[in-house]
Parts: sequence; structure tokens; C-alpha cells
Amino acid sequence: MMAPQKRILFIVPSSHSGITAIAKNLARYKEIPYGVLSIIAYVHKLARRPVAFHVLDLNLHDGDLGQRVQDAIDAFSPDIIGISGLFTSMFNQVRDIAAIIKSHRPKALLIAGGNVATNCANELFKYNPYLDAACYSEGEIPMLDLVNADDPSKLLAAHPSWMTRAKIDQGLPARASYVQNLDDIPPLDFSLIELSRYDSRCRTNNPTRNAEREGTRLPFITSRGCPFKCVFCAAGSLAGTKVRYMSPERVIADMRLAKERFGMSKIVINDDQALLRKDKAKRILSGIAELGLTLEYPSGLNVKFIDEELARLFKAAGLDVANLAIESGSERVLTDIIDKPLKIKDIRPVVEMLRKQGLLIHGFFIFGFLGETREDREATIALIKDVGFDWASIYAAAPIRGSRLYQICVDKGYITDDSDLLSTNIYESHIRTSDEDPEYITRFVYQVNLDVNFISNYRLRIGDYDTAIAYFDNVVKNHPGHAFAHRQLAKAFEAKGANAERRDQHRRRFEEIVASDPEWAAHSRDFQLI
Repeated sequence: MMAPQKRILFIVPSSHSGITAIAKNLARYKEIPYGVLSIIAYVHKLARRPVAFHVLDLNLHDGDLGQRVQDAIDAFSPDIIGISGLFTSMFNQVRDIAAIIKSHRPKALLIAGGNVATNCANELFKYNPYLDAACYSEGEIPMLDLVNADDPSKLLAAHPSWMTRAKIDQGLPARASYVQNLDDIPPLDFSLIELSRYDSRCRTNNPTRNAEREGTRLPFITSRGCPFKCVFCAAGSLAGTKVRYMSPERVIADMRLAKERFGMSKIVINDDQALLRKDKAKRILSGIAELGLTLEYPSGLNVKFIDEELARLFKAAGLDVANLAIESGSERVLTDIIDKPLKIKDIRPVVEMLRKQGLLIHGFFIFGFLGETREDREATIALIKDVGFDWASIYAAAPIRGSRLYQICVDKGYITDDSDLLSTNIYESHIRTSDEDPEYITRFVYQVNLDVNFISNYRLRIGDYDTAIAYFDNVVKNHPGHAFAHRQLAKAFEAKGANAERRDQHRRRFEEIVASDPEWAAHSRDFQLI
């Protein structure tokens, strides 16, 4: 006799709520919940009982989200409800959604996963009286075991990857259950979500080619895990330090299926270290080139592994923008503080390789590490300007739960309570030491952004006004009140000698914002614009 059907509802909290700095700096993109869909695909394939799934992604909705949660519960009648707390900034949302769930359907088994569960388990159970269990690290195998269990309570009590209140109280450690061969995970079924409501354009797209880049943007992960131990990164705590792979043949087969079934026109590869095995990466890129799609690596590429052949393959596979994860322009910071396998001398040759292929070059940079000096920071700014990045993403060093930086801050007494759960983010510094005030670093980070991307914009400096205008237009579209974007648009139109109407329009808008917003007025004075 077949076991009765299980009904599982996954709820994805909004990734933009809760922290003002995130909302201020990050445009409101809607990301497909890859992890949830991967769990569903794996359980569907291997479960010993029939299972029905439903996904409620609150990123797609505004208004009374509590009512939407209740409506989804009433319509689906789930036995198990899982909340996907991918980022620690979702901590309060996980708690609030859990309260709604338990008040509306108290008998449902309520679980949580993601970074909130993996790296904040003690606090999660401390401040969230509604949860029954939390999943440590990857969720495919733990969820399959839970679905197959005749007695879920016994399974949760005995399983190494399921954390419960009793285990936390006893101080019992959790252990990850990794899918060792990623080929064991079936192709994701994107029809389970409202696919048309997710972002159609690339997040790090070529701003000069937006119109021809419309279409369906789908995520893929071809490997999991990262062997490096960069001080700021929590990837190893979530996916492990031993890298596991999907075969290139499976990757291409899944991508071809996604193109045929879901109309995919953009491939987003979200690996932590997509180039670690260059042989695999090159085979995947060669296969992608045959599909005629647009390619994106939003997590950043490791300069250490890029060679001339990869640069050519990137272009052939449809990459418009190369995101380079550089972090610092100081050799001392890279080696002694971050522990990142990168040499400053290797950066410019790689940028030249990529630019020769016609790619735009973006870079990721972080300021405010423990032990970093003002000279180190100035070296990073000089590198950005000298190399000529088309755009630089500028962040503050953040003690994210699961990173070595977090543990260092705890050991040194810089973090003494749980307040970091609701404050830590990559746009503001929250590390108070004797070296620098966090308020100084936060303001410094934003000033660097204004300097390298707007005032000293590379494309504007070399006279490529059309590309500069495209970048500034992109900022205005996502942040209409960005004074410097308006000011630089006016400057670019003036330098180009075209469209006096738009020049004057953006110049007036800059003046209006500065006159009404004290913060923008202060930034303008800092750069002697007023």
C-alpha cells in the first residue's frame, strides 16, 4: 500500500525588506528561488510517497503579505511548511511569517532553511518560538529523508542535518548532508513558479544593449562548494569546502531543455567558483556557445583562472559583462588579511584579455577589513581608476554569520550580542574597533562609489559618452533620486554635444535633488560640485 501524499508549501520572504541600506543600494530585482526548486526536483524524483509542492514567493507581491500567506495555506492545505531564509537579513521576516503560519495552521510541521537556519540556529530558536525544525546547510537530502519518514518527529530528532529546539538546548552540533554528485539532481521545473513575473533582464547586463536582451533569465549551479577561505565569505559554511560538480554534459542538456521548454534566453551561472576546474568550465562554455544565448556570472569570476582561451569562450558563449571578484588593490590586504589567491600583477593582463574580446569589465571591491590601513584603501581606489573598470561594486567588510570575519569579531569582542542579525549588510560597516569608526567606513564606501563610478567614470574619461550615458541611465531608472547620476548624465550629453534638452533636464534634476536633500548636498560639497 502506497504511503499517503505529503503536501509541502515553501514560502520565500522578500530579500529587500528589513534593512534600509539594502533597499537604498540594491535595485528591486526578483530572483528565482533556485534552492527551493532544486529541493523540489530532488524529492520528486526519489520520494517513496506521492508529494505535492507549492511555492509562495513574497518577492512577487506587495500589500498584506500576511493575508497572502494565510490564503496560500487555505488553498493548498500543506502538511509541511518551509520558510527559505536565504540571507540573515531575513531573520525577522522568518519569525514574523512563522507566527502567521502557526496561528493559522498550528498542526503543520514548520521548518526553515538557508543561511538564517545554518548560521543563526541558536538565535533562530531563541527568538522564534514557532519553528519545529531548521535545516543545516543543503536541503535536498534532509527534505527527502523527512518526506520518506513514517514518523517525522523521530526523524527530526535523529537526523544529523535537522536542528530542533531540544538539540540546540543540548548543544548538539549539526552536520551537513551534501549531494555528492550534482547529476543526481533532476532538471528544475520552472513551471512551479510564476516565471513571467521574475526579472527578464540581466542584473549585470550590458547597459547599451537592454532592448535586445529581453527574455527569460534562468539560474544554474554547475558546482557547489569553495576550497578558498576568504575572510569575508560564508560560502564554505553553506556548501562546504570540497567542490562537487555537475557534469558538463548534464549542464548543457539542462540548459537546452530550459531553452526549449521555458524559452530561456539568458543563462545565469551562480557557482561560487565557476572556473576552478578550467577543463569543465571550457567544455560548458563551448556547449553554451552553440545555444545562442546571453550568459551572466553574477557571483564574480576569479581572475586567477582566466586565460586567453577562456576570454574567447566567454565572448562566444554570450557573456557581455565580466564581473571580477578582486576585493582589494592592496597586495598586503589580499594576502595577509583576506587570504585570497590573487596577485595584483595578474589583474591588468586579464582585464586586457577580456576587453580585447569586447566585454565590459565590472569589479567587486571591499573596504574596512580589520587591519586595513588608509594606504591600503587608497591603493584600491588607484587600482580601480588606473585599470579602468566600467563599473565597480563597492562594499563594506561585513561580519556575515558563517564567515571567518564574524568569528574574528566575536573573539575580539567586537560583537557581544545578537544585534548583528538585524544590522549586518555589505553596504554599511558595523565593526567598531580602535582603528576606524564604522560610520567613517560606511560613508567612505559610498564616497568611493560616487567617485569611481560617477565623478571619475572610466567611460566618461575616455570619451565613450554613449556607454557612460547608458550606465547613468540605468542608475536613474532604478534610483530616480540619485543626484550624481543626473549630474553626470548632463555632463555626458554636454561633452557629446547632443540632446541639449536632456542635458538641461538632468542638470535641473540634479539641482532640485541637492536643494531638497541634505545628504546629497553634503556629497556634492565633498566633491566641490556646489
